[in-house]
Amino acid sequence: MNSLRSLSFQIKRGWQWGAQGYLAFMLLCFGAVQNAFAAGPDASKIPDFQIPGVDSNTKDPMEILWIVAKGFVTLVAVLLAAAAIIVVVKALVSIYNEVTSENGKKGWGHFIVALIVGFIVIFFCLWLVKLAVGLF
Repeated sequence: MNSLRSLSFQIKRGWQWGAQGYLAFMLLCFGAVQNAFAAGPDASKIPDFQIPGVDSNTKDPMEILWIVAKGFVTLVAVLLAAAAIIVVVKALVSIYNEVTSENGKKGWGHFIVALIVGFIVIFFCLWLVKLAVGLF
């Protein structure tokens, strides 16, 4: 019976995640269509898509590989920052729950130290993201 509740909870959570993703995707599509039609009958007003810092008609394979490498480094930095934020938040929640529990052995000092270290880790990761985006 307990596994059925767990399965029901997982399905409900997955459905909510899918609904939120669908909403975000549809808003993105709506914005793209709105920008495409904003030019009116003169389609020459729509700007060409260009990768930042690169000439749009480049054919040099090394330059293209360099762009892909910079994009990969930026993606890794963003994912590292997201993972760091998630780990710090989970750690802070667990330490807070330990501090506020009836038979918890940790004091508020542990929570304050974890909070300070967590902010240092988060800001360092966001600084790495800033450096990675600065490659472009």
